[in-house]
Amino acid sequence: MTTLLVALALATTQAPSASEQQTDYSFRTPGHAVYCAMEFDARQVDGFRCITPNDGFWIRIKGLLHPREPKITKGYNSAYKRYRNNAVPVLAFNRRWYTSDAQVVSCWSRSTGLTCKHYDGLSFWLGRYKGYRIYFDAPGFRPSVRPLFRTSHGLYCGINQDTLEPANPGLLCWAPRSGLELAVYHNTAGQGGGSGRREKAKGYRPPGFRMLAIGQTFTWRCRSVTAGFAEKCSTASGTAVFTCENEAARLTCKNLKGEGFWVSRTSFYAF
Repeated sequence: MTTLLVALALATTQAPSASEQQTDYSFRTPGHAVYCAMEFDARQVDGFRCITPNDGFWIRIKGLLHPREPKITKGYNSAYKRYRNNAVPVLAFNRRWYTSDAQVVSCWSRSTGLTCKHYDGLSFWLGRYKGYRIYFDAPGFRPSVRPLFRTSHGLYCGINQDTLEPANPGLLCWAPRSGLELAVYHNTAGQGGGSGRREKAKGYRPPGFRMLAIGQTFTWRCRSVTAGFAEKCSTASGTAVFTCENEAARLTCKNLKGEGFWVSRTSFYAF
């Protein structure tokens, strides 16, 4: 989800078209077991794909820069069978590979196989020559936020610190009982609030979150605000970038554009 660094995965068996087949690989693992590469569409990075030449299996994380949309697809393609390219750099065992300084995708090469992870936790593992696993956030991490408040509905809320653009702040709330996460950013690029579930948010009740009483309103203010960015933020002064109203029935949080979410003990809605 764009406004929430949460990976919602969908595994399919759709085979790649000829136009999707990638030959400009970023690295391979010892013994030509796995080849991996970033993939691009006409505008930007679109995905990250790995193949196993011994059987033609492929697995892909698609939608890397749209955290509302990332998903994993997989399948078989005979075009990948018996592929060899000695010019592709080898990622030796116990070494890591990163897409860039932002580490949108990172991979670990081990003698037992290769693990690759999207920055929010959506991951897959490929055995040396056989087997795979898809992790729906299990290898990821707990919510990382600047603590703001918690509510009697069982919610914890803070400013998201796991973001590639700190000048575009995001409000992130989660329910430890279920792992539900909801979020809204200052600039959502028209996509509004977002929701998802994170395994490592379950049972996570860190200290430092003051109780927001029923009937109270929380406001996050920034002194330097444009349509795209909001900086110099605190609860003290500036433009109200995020406003959360805590009612007996539910918590409602919105940004300046009126986008956001509401959540109660039994239901939620992102808008």
